[in-house]
Amino acid sequence: MVAKALGGSIRFIARGAKDLDPAHQRDGIAFLILILALIATAGTWFNADNILSREVYSFIYGGIGRIGFAAPLVLVYFAIKLFRTPEDKKALGRVIVGTLALLISSTGLAHLLNGSTGTGATAMRHGGGWIGYAVTTPLVALMTSVLTYPVLVLIFIFGILVVTATPVSDVFAKISGASAWAWSKRPERSLKVEDFEVTDTPPFESPVVAAWNAPEEEELDEESFDEEFTVPIP
Repeated sequence: MVAKALGGSIRFIARGAKDLDPAHQRDGIAFLILILALIATAGTWFNADNILSREVYSFIYGGIGRIGFAAPLVLVYFAIKLFRTPEDKKALGRVIVGTLALLISSTGLAHLLNGSTGTGATAMRHGGGWIGYAVTTPLVALMTSVLTYPVLVLIFIFGILVVTATPVSDVFAKISGASAWAWSKRPERSLKVEDFEVTDTPPFESPVVAAWNAPEEEELDEESFDEEFTVPIP
């Protein structure tokens, strides 16, 4: 009886949701994502001591490992994106693709950097989760971890470019512009020739130089003192 009533209520709500305006439907999805973000926050950030939070913690950290700390932020970002640009389906699809690329690469890098080799729950939570394990295991088997690192880094950069809608050509253009701006701000060496001012000041004012250039005094000969020196007395 209870199951029948519950099923009827769900069908009634589903039919009512289909009759809603498309804008209200998108807003409803955005609010649902916000609710999920709050639940994820309680489970990942605050470790709330209840059944729901513990299950959310196990699900998120078991799935994506340490990257689960950013799960609430990602959910809030998607909710805001739906609120602000509900009609821009291309942008939403682009953001989803970029987020998936970031998720795959970041969980894989977290798994490699943590050095997780086990498949237990603790190893998964401290690494990149089951997704990171599933991504890195075949890559390491095919090309070793030395090549897996740059591959995942390139995927991560690609995800950032897709989410921000930034082509690679724009990146090089911005780098070139920043370099030109920095070069224009460098201190320039002064090439001006100072004008000489003619004054009456003697050329050598230093005592040392003046003493060096002073005329030599005439030395007195000792024989000149042998002669009588008389002064007539009036």
